[in-house]
Amino acid sequence: MQTHHTQEVTLSVQAELRFLPVATWFVEKSAIAFGMEEPEALSLMLATEELFAYLCRVNASGHLLMRCRSGGYYVEQEFVFHADYFNMKAFNITTVPDLDEQGGIDETGLLIASRMVDRFQLFEEDGGLRLVLTKEKAYPESAEIVIPLAMPLKEFVVKVPGPEELKFFVHLVNHHYAPQVVPLSFNFPGKVADMAACGACCAAIAVDVAGRIGGGIVWRWEGSKLVEFYGPYLFNQSRESGMAEALVDRCLSATARTKAIGLINRYPTAELPIEYFEPLGSLTSRMEDGSELAFSAYFRHLEEDLGSTVWAHSLIENFLVDQYRRLFFAREIRQVRDEGESGSPFSVLSAEFDRSAGRVTLHPIWWGKDSRETLSAYVDTLRNEGLAGIFFEMDVGTSWQCRFAPALLQTGFEPRLVIPHAGTGDIVVFQHTTGKSVP
Repeated sequence: MQTHHTQEVTLSVQAELRFLPVATWFVEKSAIAFGMEEPEALSLMLATEELFAYLCRVNASGHLLMRCRSGGYYVEQEFVFHADYFNMKAFNITTVPDLDEQGGIDETGLLIASRMVDRFQLFEEDGGLRLVLTKEKAYPESAEIVIPLAMPLKEFVVKVPGPEELKFFVHLVNHHYAPQVVPLSFNFPGKVADMAACGACCAAIAVDVAGRIGGGIVWRWEGSKLVEFYGPYLFNQSRESGMAEALVDRCLSATARTKAIGLINRYPTAELPIEYFEPLGSLTSRMEDGSELAFSAYFRHLEEDLGSTVWAHSLIENFLVDQYRRLFFAREIRQVRDEGESGSPFSVLSAEFDRSAGRVTLHPIWWGKDSRETLSAYVDTLRNEGLAGIFFEMDVGTSWQCRFAPALLQTGFEPRLVIPHAGTGDIVVFQHTTGKSVP
């Protein structure tokens, strides 16, 4: 039920320009060997070329470990290194490099690298850095197909769909439901089939003896202890049919046999049997007609929560105390304080776009003293692009992420809900609530 990287190749090389052709050849050929088409493999290779050249300049003759691995529907390229100086500011989508300065010229290569991939992550480990670039395989968007009229099923069974059934189920969901309650991956039915094949997600559908699909449900891991599910999706089935309950029961029984501590649904459908769950909080999405609709997130423990330690800035500590008390989560809250220690001058964020649902989620990659300016630039840019739903996810199991709290509140964000065990610790979801950032 969780993605396993079964294919990986490794290259150990010195960060010297004479080895640049070796590094780029390694990435391109590895990606193609993992089933990626040439255009996507070339993009990953070009990102590697720019990053490798930058590392040669900031860490001459340093050792560099490169790992290329297959994730089924994507390829990851990982770099493990030590750098005397590594400014990732260019990875922000709001960055405009100054080409009149050498630093701006250096940033241009990193900017190109970040635009060539779909996602990136940076980790500080053992005194060094680990940078992961992710490039997904190319899939055609969901095409217009003939959708049969959905009829109530007199009897049904719940089963695991085959690849073609799963793709047809995805088409049915896209036809019957608004994008606000549908996973972003459902824009690409072939991608969902690959995700299921490699264990990145699971699905169950309700069918009758003739093979007609009456509904379904999809779930996937969110972190190492939490499972997130979407649905249940029903196609013209009555509430009295028991289909929604049967689908949720299948999801519950499957996840109960794993190491998952809890089950969550952030954007439930109207058919969700809410008596199975407890409410966590709500998020707001803008619908196609311009109206706003609040979605209550629901959670269910699958085993006893033995408690944990989390970090918090004083500005959000009361929010966390209230949420943990209401939800009966045992947490020791440790406060993050600025006590004059030095910090990075720049901040880095990544953005996960779901344009069909009109929302974007920001993830902290690196904290710096310009966090307020960085957030303000993101908010203004995203608002100008017409994205009404702007969210920020903070992992309170990682202390440095909590240092974004003052900048978040100053730029119009407010904490909305806590998702237990969704990251290293719990995830606090902030939503932007004002039209522009606070001056």
